[in-house]
This record gives sequence, structure tokens and C-alpha cells, in this order.
Amino acid sequence: MNDTNNSSSPAKKCKANDGRATTDCEHDVNGNANDGGGFLSSWFGYFSGRRYGGASSGPPGYDTSIHQSLSQMNATMMRMEEKLASVNSIERRCEQLEAKCSSLENLLESTSKATKKHIDEKIDGKCDSLANRLEAKVEEVHKQVERSLKLHEYNEMLIKNQSWEYSAALPSMDHLVHDGGYTADEVAYLTETAEELKDLTTKMRRGEFPHDWNGNLKGIYMETSDSGDPPFNYAVNTELLPHWNEFAAALKQFTPVIKLLPDNCESCFSLDYVQLNPNAMLLIKDALMGMPFKKLDFTNNNNGDGARGGMSVDAILDVVESNKHLRKLVIWKNQIGSQHIERLCSAVRNHPLVELDLDNSFEPGIGDEMLASLLTIDDLKLEKLGMSSNHITSVGITLLSDFLATNPRLKELDLSENNLTDSDAELIANALRSNTTLRVLGLFHNNTTDAGDEALHLVRYDGNSLNAVADSNHICSVKVGWTPLDYWNLHKDEQVNRGMKIYHLLSLRNKMMSNAKHFDDIDVKILPDMLGAVQKYQIDASVYTDKHYIRHDSRVNPLSIVYEVMRRWDKVTPLYKTLGKSV
Repeated sequence: MNDTNNSSSPAKKCKANDGRATTDCEHDVNGNANDGGGFLSSWFGYFSGRRYGGASSGPPGYDTSIHQSLSQMNATMMRMEEKLASVNSIERRCEQLEAKCSSLENLLESTSKATKKHIDEKIDGKCDSLANRLEAKVEEVHKQVERSLKLHEYNEMLIKNQSWEYSAALPSMDHLVHDGGYTADEVAYLTETAEELKDLTTKMRRGEFPHDWNGNLKGIYMETSDSGDPPFNYAVNTELLPHWNEFAAALKQFTPVIKLLPDNCESCFSLDYVQLNPNAMLLIKDALMGMPFKKLDFTNNNNGDGARGGMSVDAILDVVESNKHLRKLVIWKNQIGSQHIERLCSAVRNHPLVELDLDNSFEPGIGDEMLASLLTIDDLKLEKLGMSSNHITSVGITLLSDFLATNPRLKELDLSENNLTDSDAELIANALRSNTTLRVLGLFHNNTTDAGDEALHLVRYDGNSLNAVADSNHICSVKVGWTPLDYWNLHKDEQVNRGMKIYHLLSLRNKMMSNAKHFDDIDVKILPDMLGAVQKYQIDASVYTDKHYIRHDSRVNPLSIVYEVMRRWDKVTPLYKTLGKSV
């Protein structure tokens, strides 16, 4: 049954490659991988009608046409593959270009930032330069405008004074003697003072400084009597009141003349040994209020007991407090009380004062209080302080010593004619070991002895060794009288002072031929430096001897010192032998 069914079942017909019907449907569409064509070859073989070597049954030329088409398609596909490969290459190239572009962008950004920074710096520099030039130009214009305004004020003052005439009558000697009943001394004082006041007033009205001392100091200086003249009575000084009125009026309108002075020129107003009655004092005080004098000098204006009427301390301090330009203040031989100390200290704190001279103006005890008050001012700006003849005692010297050891701005300090002792001198000397700013210290006529002088001498010239000399104070000149102590540190150059002292010690030792014995601990290798130093210090010492600062007998010829060192220093002898062998 199965056989019958199998034989009777129709066979599945398949079309062969050559168009013939076959019973099996297995066929090869040139799919052998060994043919080398792969899918395209199989596809090409299928359409070309080749199957297992069968012949084409299509019309003539059909195979050729198919082959050509397939060849073209194959070529096209190859070209497409090449194009795809080319596209891949282009993509990789594009990626490379993108990377380069990114690098170039970063470089450009970096370069742009650097360029911008450079340009900004250039522009900022140019702007700063232009700003500085503009600021300088503006400042110059301001100065010119200010100068023009000052000249305008000055010219206006001169124009107003063209019609001015001195209204105070000069007293005749006959009138003073016969009608006034004055003595010959009083008449001489009145006539001389009236003439001087008229001369000063006339010059001020002409816009001139009555006194020109050295080109950089111009001022108004008034001295109506000598220190030895007796005080004249109230009536005598009242005779001069009209003349003081003229003087005060001219002084009050003198400000434009002061303002025209250059910055390096100092303006000064000075009243020395001037006798004023209260009315005249008030006239002068009122005229001086707010005037821009850089220096005020009031000497022997003692108005405390009424005997010699001058500018009182209170009036002087009123003037000082009104002057914001004041740099130097001198109040000598006045009666300054403890009630004035705070006002003086306030003036020092609040004004650009660099010099303050208060000589011979304090009673015992008050001078110590004044000195202590000044030394405790924070950041004291004073460069010169005069406190001579003020009964200064040991009370404030410890404070002074501590103050000097801090190297303040103080360059000159005068404590002459006070009550300082040897212990005080030793304290001050100890402060000078570290002080490098004080240049002049006055200690004339105190209660010191040779012990105090020796302490001040050693701190500035310690002759125990060359090192001790070199480490001494070479800045401060101490004045205790006309002794050899005064000859040290007179030169403004610290190194010249140092060299002079070293050469002085070498000269003294040379006279005893003792220099070599002090060189035992010195290496002979520094001999050339030592000989060079002798020559240098000799030149420095010559600066002094040429100006007679030291006595010539303290020096010797530098060749004498060189000969002594070469001849007597035992370390030099082996050096001779070494040099002899090398020749």
C-alpha cells in the first residue's frame, strides 16, 4: 500500500536551470563559496541560467546581455564599496580636521586672551601714563592759577598802599626832653624805636620783607632794646603806641607777600627784647592771628611781672594755635607756667612743628614736667628741642634715656646749664650706644665731673681695640665744653667719623710701635685689606685735619704705620719666605 501510494503520488516537479522539469528541487545557485563570487556570484549565476552546467534555453544573445548587465552591476557595486571606503576615509579625515579645528580654537582662544591681556596692559599703561601726565598738567595749572591768584592779591595790596602815608608823627628830641620830661636814655629809646618801626612799616607797605638773612630765610625782625637795657615805664611805651598801630596795620595786610615765597623759603617773625604796653601787645597779637609764618621767635618778652611788657605767653600761644603753617617756635626767657604745658604739647601734636626752643623759661620743677610731657607724646615729630637753663634735674632723665634708645626723629637736644649729674650722663651715654639719629647733644655747664664726661667719651670713642672703636657711636656730637671731647663726630658722614677714629687709634699706637702686638688673633691673609684700610682711614682723617677738627699731632704718616706692621708683625716673616721661594 505504501508502495502503491508512493508510486502513484505525483512527483514534485521543479524547474531546472536549463528550463527542464526535474523531480527533485535541489539545485545549486552557484552558491559555492569556492567560486569566489559569494552572494553576487550566486546572484549573477542564477540570472545567467547556469545550473550544474546546463545550457541556456533563452533567446539568442540573452546570456550575453545578462552577463553585461551583471558585470555593470558588479562594477557599480565595487564602485559603491570604493565610495563607501572613501566616505569612511573622508569621515576619519573630517574627525581629524575637527580635532585640529578644536585645537586651533583653543589656541586662538588662548592667543586671544594673551593678546587681550597684552593690549589691556598696553592700554592701562597708556591710560596710567596719560592720567599721570594729565594729573601733572592739572597740578601745574592749579599752581599757575594759585600763583596768579597770589599775584593778584599782592598787586591789590600794592594798589591799596599807593595812597598810604605814615600817619604817626616822629617825636622830636626837644619835645621829648622839654615837654615830656624824659631822660636822655628814654629819649634815645623812643626816637630809635620810632624810626625802626617806621622803616619796618614802610617796607611792609611796599610789599617787601624787611630782613633777608641768607636767601632762604626772610622775615620781620624787631629788637627795640638790648638785654642790658632797663625796662622803661608805661608812659614811655605809651608814646610809641601810634607807631605800633601803624606797624600792626601793615603787618595785618602782609599775608600776600608771605604767600608768594617759594616752598623752600622760610618766613619768620621775631620780637626780641621788645617792650610793649598791653594795648600794643594786643595790636601785635591781633595782626599775627592766622598769618602763615613758618617760624615765630619771641625772646625776652617777659610780661609776667609787668616790668618789661612784651608778648605774654598766653598771647603767644593764641597766635601759635591760629597758625597751621608753623614749623619752628622759639620762646626764650619767658615765664612759662605749668598751666601752659598742655597748650604747648597740643601745639606740638597738632602742628607741623619740627623745632621747639624753650630755653630759660621755666621755674624749678616745671622744666622737668615740661620735658616729661613732651617725651610722652606719641610719635613725637620734633627734630630739635631746646631746654637749656630750665632747672632740669635727674627726675626725667631715665625717661629721656629710654626715649633716645628708641631712635626717635630728634636730631638736636640742648640740655645745657641744667642740674644733671654723672649718673644722668651715664644714662644718656648708654642710650647713645643704640641711638643712630641724634646728631647734636648740648650738655654745657651741668653738674657733671670727669666721670660723666668719660662715659660720654667712651660711647663715641672706645680706644680699647679697633673693634671697640668701630662699634662706637659715630653720629652724635656731644658738647660739654671746649675739650677734645667736642672734636668727635663733627662730620656729617658717619663713615668719615668712623675712619678718622680708627686712624687716630692706629696713629697713637704707632708712636709707641705697639700696633703689631694687637694683631695676634688676626689672620695674616687679611694683610692686604689691612694696608688698604690704613690708606683709606688716612684719607678720612685728612678731611678733619684740613678743617682743623682735630689736632695735627694726633696723626702720623700712613707709611709709618705700614712699615711698623710689616717690620714688627711676626706673622709677616713666614710670608716673606714664601714669597721669596716663589720668585
